[in-house]
Amino acid sequence: MVRVVVRILRAGVLAASMAVLIPNTASAYRASLVLDAETGVILHADQPNLRSFPASTTKMMTVYLAFEALKSGRLKLDEDLPISVRAASQTGQSLRLRQGATIKTRDAILGTIIESANDAAVVLAERLGGTESDFAEMMSRKARSLGMTRSEFRNASGLNHPEQVVTARDMALLALALLRNFPDQYSYFSTRSFSHRGSTFNSVNGFLANYKGADGIKTGFTCAAGYNLVASAVRDGRRIVAVVLGETSRGGRAETIARLMDTAYAMPDPKAHVTIQDIDPARTSDPDPPAVGVISPTCGSFVSVPGLPNAPTVSRADAWSIEFGGTFNTKAKAVDAARKLMRSHAAVLGGGMMTTIERGRKFRPIILNMNERQATAACKRLRQAKAYCVVVTPKNLRATIAKAAVKQRKSR
Repeated sequence: MVRVVVRILRAGVLAASMAVLIPNTASAYRASLVLDAETGVILHADQPNLRSFPASTTKMMTVYLAFEALKSGRLKLDEDLPISVRAASQTGQSLRLRQGATIKTRDAILGTIIESANDAAVVLAERLGGTESDFAEMMSRKARSLGMTRSEFRNASGLNHPEQVVTARDMALLALALLRNFPDQYSYFSTRSFSHRGSTFNSVNGFLANYKGADGIKTGFTCAAGYNLVASAVRDGRRIVAVVLGETSRGGRAETIARLMDTAYAMPDPKAHVTIQDIDPARTSDPDPPAVGVISPTCGSFVSVPGLPNAPTVSRADAWSIEFGGTFNTKAKAVDAARKLMRSHAAVLGGGMMTTIERGRKFRPIILNMNERQATAACKRLRQAKAYCVVVTPKNLRATIAKAAVKQRKSR
C-alpha cells in the first residue's frame, strides 16, 4: 500500500518538508527526488542533498555548456572538432574516435548523449575549455551559478573521481535548467540513435523506449556510483522530472524510476507546496557527509580468463591492472575481501571491473582495464591508506592469464 507522509521541521529555517510516495518497503537506491517541472513542487524526496558520484549523468553539464556555447555563437554545429590523444584514449563507452581526426560538433553532442561516449565528451571539453581540467572548473562554476550547491566536477565524462560529486536535488536543478534555457536543443536527449562514420549508435537510455511519455534525459553507471538516472516525461501536458542515484542494478533503476513517476502522475496536487528551493541545503542545514560508493553486484565477477567459455570479462591487450587486498586460499574469500575494500575505497576502485586471478594456488583480487595513469594513481592512494596494492603491466597480466588458461584446460 502506498503511503503519503508529509514532514515539516523548523529550527529557525525550514529543515525538511517532503512527500514520500513509495511503498513502505526498503529501497536499494541511495537518493531520489521527483518534482513537477513547471512549478518546482516536490512530489517525493529521499536524501535529496546526499552527495553521490554522478557517473555519466555528468554529461548533462558537459552538454549544457556546449548548448550555451552554441547559443552564444562560440561554437558551431557543423564545426570540425579535433580529436586529441587524451580524447581518443578514454576508457568505457566511446565512439572509437581516432587521434588526429575530427568530429562535427553535432555528432560529438549526440555521441555524448546517445552512446554516453567518453571520448566525445572530452572532445567537447577540450574545445570549450582548452583542457579537460579547465573545462571541469567551468562545469563547477556553472553548477554554482545554477544553485547546485553541493556539486563539484573534475572531468567531462563521469569516469569516477573521488572529488566529483552531485546530489539528487542538484541534478534535478540541472535538468530543469536544460529544459528552461535550451528548449530547441533539448530534443537531443530524446534522440534514440544516430550514425557516425558508417556506424549506428543506439541510445543507452532504455527509459526512453520503455516509459510512456519519456523524452530524456541521462543514465549513468560506474561501480562506485551505482546505477543513476535523471528522467523526464510528459503526460497530458504535465512534465515530471525524477532523479535516482545509487541503485544497485540496471533493472532496479528502471523499476524505481517507473514506480516513482507512476505514483507522482496518479497523485493529486500536494497540499504542502514545498519547492526545490525550499530544500536548498543552505536553508535546511542538512548534514553533509562525504560521498560513499555503491558497489553493484555486477562489479564483483569471479574468475575471468579470456578465450575460455563463459568468461565474464575480457581484458584489453593494452590494459593495465592492479592487484589489491592481498592473497587468499579460496576464490570466495578473495571476492568477499575485494568487495569490502571496494566499498571502503569506492572512489579509488569503483570505476573498474573486479575479478580474481589464480596464481600459485592463491586467489588475488584484480581490477582490469585501466590505463597506466589510473592504475598508478589508484595504487598510490591505496598504499597511502595502508592497503596492499601492486600495479600489473599489460605484459604481466597477459602472462598470468595465459598460465591460468593452460591450468584450466589441463584440469578439464
